[in-house]
Amino acid sequence: MTELTPDEPGTLETDAVLVRSLKLSDLDALIEIDATESGRRRPAYFEQMVERAVQKADFQASLAAELDDRTVGFVLATLFYGEYGLAEPSASIDAVGVLPEYRGKRVGRALMRQLLLNLAALRIQRVRTEVPWNNFDLLAFFERNGFAPAGRVCLERQLDPTAPAI
Repeated sequence: MTELTPDEPGTLETDAVLVRSLKLSDLDALIEIDATESGRRRPAYFEQMVERAVQKADFQASLAAELDDRTVGFVLATLFYGEYGLAEPSASIDAVGVLPEYRGKRVGRALMRQLLLNLAALRIQRVRTEVPWNNFDLLAFFERNGFAPAGRVCLERQLDPTAPAI
């Protein structure tokens, strides 16, 4: 496995991780990385997300991380230039993942660092994501990367199609 300690003054530990734009050929790796984290395979979801990120986005914001000549992590992001009545450039992190054997090796940090640099260059003002409230590792990762609870509350309602309308 690649050693991630910088050799030269002025380099960062994240500099040893190759972070690049996501490619269609990364799809299988993303599905596997997500399956190791979630315990389920979601090929249709990731096929749609990767196609949107690579072929349909006005700007390619999604990234992949490589070490040892393989894709070991990813971040899928979407840009918005106004939503929910807000006229602010923003981005959404839709999914992030790192192979378990590469966690703690600055792969996620390298991905986040590059994503935030790219978004800042585009003058994006805010980055949002959603995290399951009990995924403490993921919450800690986002906190280490400067994220905090938003000033909004996400609301949800279960629907029963057989129940009478209110």
